Amino acid sequence: MFNNLRNKIIMITMVATTVVLILAGGSVMFFSSALRPEPKTEVVMVDMGGMSFDLMDHIKDDREEGDVRLAVTLVSVGVAIEIIVFITSYYLSEKMVAPVKDAYDKQKLFIANASHELKTPLAVIQANMEAMEVSQDNRKWKDNVETEITRANKLVLDLLQLAKMDAGGASGSEAEKVDLGVELEKRVEMFRPKFGGKIDLRCKGETEHLLPKQDILQVVDILLDNATKYGEKKVSVVLGQDRIEIINDGVTVAEKDQTKIFDRFYQTDKTREGSGLGLAIAKAICEQNNWQIACEGNRQRTKFLVSFAK
Repeated sequence: MFNNLRNKIIMITMVATTVVLILAGGSVMFFSSALRPEPKTEVVMVDMGGMSFDLMDHIKDDREEGDVRLAVTLVSVGVAIEIIVFITSYYLSEKMVAPVKDAYDKQKLFIANASHELKTPLAVIQANMEAMEVSQDNRKWKDNVETEITRANKLVLDLLQLAKMDAGGASGSEAEKVDLGVELEKRVEMFRPKFGGKIDLRCKGETEHLLPKQDILQVVDILLDNATKYGEKKVSVVLGQDRIEIINDGVTVAEKDQTKIFDRFYQTDKTREGSGLGLAIAKAICEQNNWQIACEGNRQRTKFLVSFAK
């Protein structure tokens, strides 16, 4: 499909170039002949050492020879231009088609991954519903169904949020004065029960900032959830002058994964729970607010950095 698109671009470019060259060459030949002064019609005989010839015939022959040379020159220049245009259009068409192909491939992958992620909870729900039909105690199966419905619902909501942001929709949070020291302490307390290790918070400098509160806290929640999911013994939250760092120990994110980790449905460990959309949403929120988000991994620790400096 994309090869056909590239070929059509090249063909249209070459046809347009050929038409322009034919019109330009024809115009040059026409005006070269039309604007040339006509010689006198009288026959002029010239005597050269006992030999005579018609000077007018000689001038006519020179003009015809000049027309041939002009035509050959125009054709040669036209062929050279056609070759240059072909090479250039081939190169540029590859550049033009590449982003379209990349977007198409990502869309196919996105649909495939979304279908897979939704398929799992639906299959579990179906299995538990079948078990409920033959079981005396349905409580356990109902709990399983509710869990999977919640999981599927969250996935759908995440997909809708990403679609809204892709369409240019605002994330729904206005800038306001936020005491990040207080808000981060609340978030840390909220995540402590689900993490077996230690979570500490350090604040350096000013803690009050003018930020979209809903956006920054959603990013923090996503990063804390990720840190407690992959951390082993310790998670550190550091609030700097214009940045937030969330660091966890455990498996280090490989260098090749440090940029891909923000791609939708990308997971470094497929066995872990989650859809792979959280970090993609965090990045999209950061991009909407002109913040920077990055991942670093070294010495058995992973650090996510959010910089909201203007």
